[in-house]
Amino acid sequence: MAAMARPDAYVEFQRPWYVTVQRWILAIIAVGVLAYGWRLTDLDVIAALSDLGQMGRVLNLLFHPNWDLLSEPPCLDLAGVATPICGVSVYMLQTIFLAIIATVLSVVLAVPLSFLGARNLTATNPFTLVVYAAMRVLFTIIRSLDLLIVIILFVVTMGIGAAAGVFALAFHNIGVLGKLYAEAIENIDPGPIEAITATGANRVQVVWFAVLPQIVNPFIALTIYRLDANVRLAPIMGLVGGGGIGFLLIQYLNLLQYENAAPILLEIILVVATMDLLSGQVRKRLA
Repeated sequence: MAAMARPDAYVEFQRPWYVTVQRWILAIIAVGVLAYGWRLTDLDVIAALSDLGQMGRVLNLLFHPNWDLLSEPPCLDLAGVATPICGVSVYMLQTIFLAIIATVLSVVLAVPLSFLGARNLTATNPFTLVVYAAMRVLFTIIRSLDLLIVIILFVVTMGIGAAAGVFALAFHNIGVLGKLYAEAIENIDPGPIEAITATGANRVQVVWFAVLPQIVNPFIALTIYRLDANVRLAPIMGLVGGGGIGFLLIQYLNLLQYENAAPILLEIILVVATMDLLSGQVRKRLA
């Protein structure tokens, strides 16, 4: 006599998604919203595809770069000694240092603000709770502003040049790094803090002996990660007058000199890929 199957051996039958009326209604609504959005944006795919010939001509120029831009003046001069870094490479190096300076400025301001925005250190009484909330709102407001908008605002107030780009990038990073640093502080082990506090240590001593040893590596890793991102963002600053190689790139693009823009794009790709590789290795060792 065959053994009877246990009740828990049965699997509850689930109807396919296309049998449910509610999901059909949601699918129809989604298609309707997409169709309305397509009409609202006036997207003409046929007209866009008809310009593929122009795209082919642009790609042809991009794949035939003007390599003379890598060797023509100006050349970098270090203490009166000429270097092989010439042409657009000088502007690329300038862009890298713009990103480094902006990162340093943002770290100097984001680190102290992050301690005020960490709940486990700040939200201990009504007054400090208000400080904590204000810092978090400040980080959110800064991060909500797109980098291009921030750069345009700084260019309008400070004028076209590298200074506007550096301060705009630093300002944007205060919100990003401040939030990341604050979350790193909130994720530390509370045990050392409780132990140091039990000995009668004041707030500064608690931070110095219990908090800092736990956040050094995360802070360094986050800073390197952000520096990597800033090197990618730095060329964009030049597109709106923020200095660096992006300013030269937008000039060539506006003049339809795509063969001159190609070496710049190649240098940007190589630098970003190198920074991504190096920063990834450093952050892996710090993890």
